[in-house]
This record gives sequence, structure tokens and C-alpha cells, in this order.
Amino acid sequence: MNEMLDLIRTRRSVRDYDPRPVEDEKVRAVLEAGLLAPSAHDSRPWHFAVVSTPEGKERLRSGLAAPFRRDMEAAGLPPETVAERLARSQRIFRAAPVLIVAFAPAKLPHNPLDRTGGLEEVLEIQSGALACGQMLLAAHSLGLGMCWFAAPMFCPDEVCGACGMDPARWRPRCLLTLGYPAPGSTPKNKPPVRPEDYLTFL
Repeated sequence: MNEMLDLIRTRRSVRDYDPRPVEDEKVRAVLEAGLLAPSAHDSRPWHFAVVSTPEGKERLRSGLAAPFRRDMEAAGLPPETVAERLARSQRIFRAAPVLIVAFAPAKLPHNPLDRTGGLEEVLEIQSGALACGQMLLAAHSLGLGMCWFAAPMFCPDEVCGACGMDPARWRPRCLLTLGYPAPGSTPKNKPPVRPEDYLTFL
């Protein structure tokens, strides 16, 4: 079987991590895979903050926790649901040896074909997603696991503060956890894919 296709078929989101550190060369290899992704206009509209120290991880977790609780309570979720979801996300962020936050520029380049600027933002989001997707596959190829979280988008100021990023220049797009899967953990299987539900051949 083609090695790349096998990686794509077998990759799963990992939420349970072994506490052992991830080697620097593997972290850099994962990041480099993201930096090599294609992007609109070849603009590379991304910056990645890599957080692996206990102090840095605690700042980031704290920055994410309070807004998450606030938003869930404002949405009227039951207290037990709020506590359960908060504890689950904090457990994952605490267990992962490395947290990677993907940022995008707050000010995007002018595109004369995009009168409102909305399409250029979509192109930026697409480009960042491609970079993160390549990082997910690279991590899997190295025996590591990753999981994608959209949480930073809901509390941009707190995340920028925790990562030392200027909110006037950068906006957080997502958080990626990175580490070795915990021994014996079984990532959730994806539902079977029926190609005919998603494809049209013309």
C-alpha cells in the first residue's frame, strides 16, 4: 500500500498522552511540515507558538479555562455539563507535552478582486488549515499523536496574552496538542466513509 495513503487512512485524533517529552527534532519536523504547506498567493499567513514548559502551559490553560466556563454558562448549559466539559479539555491540555497555537495575521493583504475583504480571510483560513493538516499527518508518521481544538478563537485576547503575541497584529485560529499516545489508549475510530455520499463525478 502507498505509505502516504496509509498514513491518511490510519491517522486519528489523540486525546490521551504519555507524559514523556517529545524530542526537539520531532517537534521541529512536525512544524516544518506545516510551514511547507501550500497557501493562497504563497502568502504563508501563519505563525505558530510552541508551548512546552509547565509555566507556559499553565498560562495558556488558565487563559482558555475562564472564557470557556463563561461562554458555557452564558449559553445556559447545566452546571454539571459545564464542569464536565471544562475538566475534559483541561485534562487533555495538561497531559499533552506540547501545545501549539496557530495564529493568523490580523491585517491581511489587499486583494483588488475582494471588495469586502471577506474572501481574503477565507483564503487565510484555508491556508492555515492546510498547514495544520500537514502537521497532523507528519506527527502520525513519527509515532506521535495530535488533536485539533478551536478553543483559542473564542478567547483571542487571553490566548495572545498567554503566548506573548500582540493582539493588534495576530489572531489565534486553533490549538494543537502534541505528544506520544498513552500506552493502551485507543483513539476513537472514525465513522465509515461512503464515498458516494460526498463525491460527484462529471
